[in-house]
Amino acid sequence: MIAAHGTRVSVTHEDVILTPTALTASLAGNSGDTRIPVAAITGTAVVEGDAWTPYALRITTEDGERTVRFSPGDAEGPAALAALLAGACRGDAPDAEPVAGGAGIPGFDFVALDVETANQNWGSICQIGLVRIVDGEEVARESWLCRPPAGMDEFDPFNVGIHGITAEAVAGSPEVGELIGQLREFVGELPLVAHNAQFDATALRTACVAAGREVPELMFACSLAQARATKLEVVNHRLPTLAEFFGVALDNHHDAAADAAACAGIMVGLARRAAHEGSLMSFVHDAGFALGSIDADRVTPVLRDRSGATRALQASRVAATGDTAAAVNAVVEPRGSNQDGPGDAPATRGRGRGVESSGGNQRGPAPWQAVATPDTVPDPNPDADPDSPLYGENVTLTGDFEPHDKGELWSRIAELGGQVGKNVTKKTTILVAGEWATMTSKEKRARELRDKGQDIKIWQAAQLLDALGLDA
Repeated sequence: MIAAHGTRVSVTHEDVILTPTALTASLAGNSGDTRIPVAAITGTAVVEGDAWTPYALRITTEDGERTVRFSPGDAEGPAALAALLAGACRGDAPDAEPVAGGAGIPGFDFVALDVETANQNWGSICQIGLVRIVDGEEVARESWLCRPPAGMDEFDPFNVGIHGITAEAVAGSPEVGELIGQLREFVGELPLVAHNAQFDATALRTACVAAGREVPELMFACSLAQARATKLEVVNHRLPTLAEFFGVALDNHHDAAADAAACAGIMVGLARRAAHEGSLMSFVHDAGFALGSIDADRVTPVLRDRSGATRALQASRVAATGDTAAAVNAVVEPRGSNQDGPGDAPATRGRGRGVESSGGNQRGPAPWQAVATPDTVPDPNPDADPDSPLYGENVTLTGDFEPHDKGELWSRIAELGGQVGKNVTKKTTILVAGEWATMTSKEKRARELRDKGQDIKIWQAAQLLDALGLDA
C-alpha cells in the first residue's frame, strides 16, 4: 500500500485499488474504492512537482487517464507507484490486497543503530549494535564491544551502572575506529534509524574524529521524533515504553543490539500503524521531517521541514541516483532566517530550514519563530530543593525543543531554582543545545568561553528534559 494525497493505493495482479482517506471521503461524500484493472493499463508518466506543487503519476488506460496526486515534495511516491504498476503488468504482484498489520512492509529498509558509551563524552563508544531491516523484517544483526578512543577511555561508574560494560570487559576488543569499516559494510547504502538519533549519530561522528578515522556519510531517521509526531496513548516516548506499546521484545535494555532491535521494531510498528508502504524516507517525509545526516563536517539532526523544500531535495536526489547517501547534505539554504530570532543567527550559514519560495515570498512562519525566546524571564524559586541539578545554575537555551516551548522550559528551570539567561554571558554555567541544523551563535560563544577557562557545561535537550522530569 502506498500513501498518496488523500488516497491509499494498493496494487494486486488484477487491480489498482484507490481508497480515499476518511477526510477525503467525508469531503467528497463518497467512501467507495476506485478500481483500475491492471490489464487495461497502457502506460504511466510521472508529473514533476516541487516543494509547493504536488507530484503525481498519470495512469493511462484503454478508457482514458487517471491521475494519482502525491504531497508536495514527495518525489519518491510517483516513482514507487510506477514501479509497482510495472511489476503488476508483468505479473509480479500479489493475488490479494495487502493486509494491514501484516509482517512485511515492501520497500521499508533501514539499519537500526544503538551505541553505549563509557562516560559522559558522547564519543566514548564501548559497544555498537546494528540491526538490518529489509521489507519491514529483520534479516541480520551485529554487535561489537570496543575500546573508546584514546583520551575518552575512562569508564565512569555512572555509565557502567547503566550498561554493565567495564574497561576489563573491552580490554581485548578492537578500538572503536577499527570497527567503522565493518559498520559501513553492514549498513551499505541504507539509512540509519536510532532512538534519540542525534545522540547516536553525534557519538559515531565524534568517535571517528577522535580515532582519526574517516567519517562515513550516512542519512538517519529518529524513532523518538517519529513516535512523538504520532498520537500514541503512552505515558512517555522512552524506548521501553514504546517497545511495550508495540509488543516489541526488550529483555536486555542498554545492550546495544537489544536496543537497536527494539528501535527497529518501534519504527516498523509506527509504519504499520500508518498503513505505510514504501521507503523509510517517504515515511519520515510524510510526517513532516527531513532526514538527518552525518558527514565529515557536522551532524545535521532530524528536523521539521516546514517548507517542504528540504524533503523535496532529498527525495529528488535519491530518485535520481537510487542511493540514499546521495541525499547527505541535501538541506535547502535559508533566506534571512535564523534560530532564535534576529539576535541569534546560526554560526554557520546555509544549512538551516528553507522557509521562502524562489520568488522570495515567505510561506508560513519563519523557523526562528517556533523557537523564539519569550519576553519575560521568570525568577528562580527561592524554596527550590538545593539538590536539584539546576539549583543555582545559570541556564541558557538555544535551538528547538519540540514539542516543548521555551516558555514552559524556562518556568520549570526557575521552579527548580535555576536562573534563566537569554544569552550566553560570563555568568552562564549551562547551555542547553536543542536540535538545529547548525551550531548556533550561542553554542559557538559558549564553546569559546569554555576554551578560555569558563566552567560552562553544554547539555543536549534530553539531559535538560530528564532533569525537568519531562518526556525525553
